[in-house]
Amino acid sequence: MNAHGMSPLRNYASYDRIPAAAHKSSARGRNGAAAALLLSCVLMAALAGCASQNQSNVALDVAEDYHALAPRSIAVLPFDNMSADLDATPLVRPVVAARVRHKGYVVPGLKKVDAILKEAGVMVSHDVYAFTPQELGEFLDVDAVMFGTVTDFTTKYAAVYASVAVQIRLELVDCETGDILWQNERRAAQNTAVESIMTLLMYHDDIEKGLAVVAASNAIWAALESYRPYAEKAARMTLAPLPPGHGGAAVYPWDQDPEAQQSKTKSLIYQSVIITAPP
Repeated sequence: MNAHGMSPLRNYASYDRIPAAAHKSSARGRNGAAAALLLSCVLMAALAGCASQNQSNVALDVAEDYHALAPRSIAVLPFDNMSADLDATPLVRPVVAARVRHKGYVVPGLKKVDAILKEAGVMVSHDVYAFTPQELGEFLDVDAVMFGTVTDFTTKYAAVYASVAVQIRLELVDCETGDILWQNERRAAQNTAVESIMTLLMYHDDIEKGLAVVAASNAIWAALESYRPYAEKAARMTLAPLPPGHGGAAVYPWDQDPEAQQSKTKSLIYQSVIITAPP
């Protein structure tokens, strides 16, 4: 108390500052809570993506007497497409055929296979199931036929998260006995969860701006990311357990430097976007 029985003014000034400080602290708390919630959502999405990385509906199966029955020639039949993307099978099937050829098997050209099947009445991929493996082998003059299905071929975008996935199911059938010699299914996928988390952490003091940056980055990534690297990876993983053919396995070109191939593919996509972008 001073001589007049009043508290010093500086005490009142400090009291006046308390509500503003509390307000700022409350705002930071709300931003922190929002950031934590978003980070939790992104982290859960990342974990879900990792869990589905090796998702498969078909277990690897190799016939016990595969080496005794190993075919010399394999025709890669038209693939079924369970995705909504019509570009799925035109991309995946040639990749699979090329990789089977590099495993040491004689693989007829896809155009030749399609022409012969068309003469036999195959108009769409599922028509091949109307024929027995023996009939298909006789049409195509091969020891075995490979059935294929693209079970996933999707790009997902949800502002704080984007992903690409390709999943392939393959089945090799002997054209003499009709028995399944080998089958497998594998998935290749990638998401932007880690990148989104790191960006949100950088903008923890301004969550709205951080969210805008993440959303823009993920939109660009989803729009420009190519399916080719994932098709290659899914095919490689699916065919990895297939025993080499009589010709002996050779190194597949993409696998010699997949990062360079992926960069080349992305460069072509960027050029396409620039060329086709409106003035």
